[in-house]
Amino acid sequence: MATSHLRRLIDLWLGTDSAQRLRLRQTSLAMLLMVLSVAMLHYGVRIGGGESGLLLWGWTVCSLGGMAVFYAAIRSGWSLRAGDPSLTGAQIAFAICAAALGYAQAGPMRGACFPVLTLILMFGMFQLRARSAFGLSVFALGLFALVMGVMAVVQPVAYPPAVEIGHFLMLACMLPAVAVLTARLSRIRRRLSDQREELARALAQLQAIATRDELTGLPNRRQMQALMDQELLRSQRHGYEFCIAIADLDHFKHVNDQHGHAAGDLVLRAFAQASQGALRATDVIARWGGEEFLVLLPDTAMPLALAGMERLRERVAELRTDVGGGAQVAITVSIGLTGHHRGDTLAQTLERADRLLYQAKDGGRNKTAIG
Repeated sequence: MATSHLRRLIDLWLGTDSAQRLRLRQTSLAMLLMVLSVAMLHYGVRIGGGESGLLLWGWTVCSLGGMAVFYAAIRSGWSLRAGDPSLTGAQIAFAICAAALGYAQAGPMRGACFPVLTLILMFGMFQLRARSAFGLSVFALGLFALVMGVMAVVQPVAYPPAVEIGHFLMLACMLPAVAVLTARLSRIRRRLSDQREELARALAQLQAIATRDELTGLPNRRQMQALMDQELLRSQRHGYEFCIAIADLDHFKHVNDQHGHAAGDLVLRAFAQASQGALRATDVIARWGGEEFLVLLPDTAMPLALAGMERLRERVAELRTDVGGGAQVAITVSIGLTGHHRGDTLAQTLERADRLLYQAKDGGRNKTAIG
């Protein structure tokens, strides 16, 4: 029970979207760092003999309130409109300003601002690009130089100029080093991202090669076998009917013999395009081998399946393919169409469709035989 309540509270704080949760975790950690910094500054002011006056409390409210605004912007989804939905650069710039103003009030404890400043910049190591990291480092160095100079003039006893020069030199060495490290991480991150994209493209190409016929772009025999296996399971589970048709181009050998294999390839591509236009969006046609194609008609009974195959046959009969030299090739297709019978295997259904195909050819071609 306690675990479920805790999980609900975490979901309420971080949301359920994985990308948003990652951004909000980072912001929550930054908020925690800000709370610790505020507590440390109040402690430093107290042990240094200072007073927690209006200026300190104003800084406290602005620092914590600013981080709360960043959290609200991300949690509400408003930050998705920005180029960087995590608002990393803006959060770091705000935290640098808060650290610089805290330095002006910390007195003897002001040296503690330096590790805090380093942590602030390290938050951007895995998000910022090299240019942004260098820009923020220069901004931090300039802002702290301004604050140190002002405090050395206004309160020279608490902020001796010689000490402030030493602090500035320390930052001048530390901040560029952090920026250089961030830049190197940025380059590594970009290289890994490019490698992931190249791998994704290679996998997509391999997937296409494994499932698509190179010539026609249609699903190949392996992919169609997998689709038929899925449809068979679906039919067994829910009682859906489906039909299978085998289509074979008539006298295709004559096309190759008279016009060449390049012309035959053009005819096969034209047939693939025409057949896809004739079929429904749910139907699938695949190249089964050579000039033979297989059509899967999911969740379809015979009358509707026959209408679809007749539409395909008529579309192909109207097709004229330019094969070069001013020549056009007309083709027809013979089709064997059958419904899958409950209890049969796919092999039996395919064998029946193949027998019907030969019946259509023996009956004069350019026909659809059903059974």
